[in-house]
Amino acid sequence: MWKQIVRFLVLVTLVGCAKRQEIPQSAYDPAVLAAVEEAAQAEQERREALAAAQAEQQRRQKGECDYKKGGCPEGFVCWDSYFCKNNFSDQCKAAGDRRCHKRCREDGDCPKEMPSCQEIPLFLGTESGVLEKFCVAE
Repeated sequence: MWKQIVRFLVLVTLVGCAKRQEIPQSAYDPAVLAAVEEAAQAEQERREALAAAQAEQQRRQKGECDYKKGGCPEGFVCWDSYFCKNNFSDQCKAAGDRRCHKRCREDGDCPKEMPSCQEIPLFLGTESGVLEKFCVAE
């Protein structure tokens, strides 16, 4: 008797189970694939734009500057220097780190991160430079 009850319950359980759904053929529809590809492209573009915006914000936080345009607070100088051989703009060599450095008179004026006060020529593409005294890391 118990065997019959168990068999009946097993049979009812098996019959009552839903059939597994197969992958619909429409999942491979070219229109669906095109929509998925378009969504992936839009997501990639969004990520690239976000990465570019984050890089720009990090650049600003680091204090990156341009000697001609400025970008440094009062009492600081932008170490953005470049020398062009024979004044040819395609033969330039950059120097400096394009960051704001504190102006100084002696080493005691400088912070611990940049403890050395040095007089450094800043070139703006010409052979004649301007001497600026500012704090550097040495």
